[in-house]
Amino acid sequence: MAFVVVVCVAGVFGVRSVSHFIYWADPRHQDQPLVGWMTPRYVGQSYNIPPEIVQQAFGILDDGPPHRTTLDRIAIEQNMSLDDMQERIEIAAADWRDGFNRSGR
Repeated sequence: MAFVVVVCVAGVFGVRSVSHFIYWADPRHQDQPLVGWMTPRYVGQSYNIPPEIVQQAFGILDDGPPHRTTLDRIAIEQNMSLDDMQERIEIAAADWRDGFNRSGR
């Protein structure tokens, strides 16, 4: 019985991993234009950059547990538009990628 449970749990995590990989490998989901419903985590996945870079770009303080706030809410709290956020994330992503490529990783 324990073996069946372990196989089922492994299967669930395997399917989730494969679906995650397929979703983010699709070019339509890479470097997407920002939309209000997106979360910082989604943006980080789309732009393939670390969460710290997204937080810095949007001026988010990492002073508590993660919460699923939307870009609309962040834009209101930070008094900026989605266009401003788009510009910030593009610059942050380009800078991070440039530094990442220069370091030879």
